[in-house]
Amino acid sequence: MRWFRVRLRVAVQQLIRAGSVSRVGLVHTTYVKEGGKMATEGTRDSWYWPKITNIADAAQASDQGFWAAVLVAGITTVIATITVFAGREIAAINPYAYIDAALFALIAWRIRRRSRAFAVVGLVLFLFEKIHQFSVEPQVASVGAIMAIFFVLLFINGIRGTFAFHRLAQKSVGSTLQQDV
Repeated sequence: MRWFRVRLRVAVQQLIRAGSVSRVGLVHTTYVKEGGKMATEGTRDSWYWPKITNIADAAQASDQGFWAAVLVAGITTVIATITVFAGREIAAINPYAYIDAALFALIAWRIRRRSRAFAVVGLVLFLFEKIHQFSVEPQVASVGAIMAIFFVLLFINGIRGTFAFHRLAQKSVGSTLQQDV
């Protein structure tokens, strides 16, 4: 595994030296050498469906899944704590939701480590819980649906990013190995 990380680091450094694409906020910026100076070309990119053309884009897209899992874990923890002190369920969330929050914290950690399986598990678990919550508490569905769509998009981008990260990392390691031969 260490060999893979070293090769990946070398490949990323070569891409950076060659003028690879980096991202700043929502603006997709390409750095191009022109006459010894670095020039930039920018295009607008969407937060809800980002373009994934290199490893940096893939990492940023997978980070959306990470932040979605962190927010779900945090919100669930806060609401579970409120239910403990209130002594009743709120929006179909009870004190057992601490287990759910711990699961999403684990999912967030693994997505941050670019785990494809945990990115998919995060989306599936979130969808399962929202379907259950909306069926038990239909009055929550009106407000919660908008937020659920937002989180589903973030989890989908997390999946896209983790899969693209591994695909692009494999390509870059393969091209680096061919250059070494």
